[in-house]
Amino acid sequence: MSPTADCNPKPEIASEPAERLAAQLTSMLPGAAVVQVRLQGPRTVWPHLGLTAVNERGHTLRVPRAKALTIARWIIRSFPQAGWAASGGHAFDLRTAQLRGLEA
Repeated sequence: MSPTADCNPKPEIASEPAERLAAQLTSMLPGAAVVQVRLQGPRTVWPHLGLTAVNERGHTLRVPRAKALTIARWIIRSFPQAGWAASGGHAFDLRTAQLRGLEA
């Protein structure tokens, strides 16, 4: 074993798909702690993707529309079993890589 083997440790690579998604989104949304995704936007009656990024203090972060739609699609496709059409939305916690329903 070389003496420099431990000098440059490799970053820990997430093994689960949800953990990999959380790591990817953390780099795309600096400062975000939770990403809220709704299949139906608050101002429309037809199906529409809505995404809100929230920091640890509960403040909403600005996310450009194209990035928000892309991230919302990634989350919905990563959790197809979540029942998106029947629910009011879900929150994906970037710190724990867990998806939970939004409280009404």
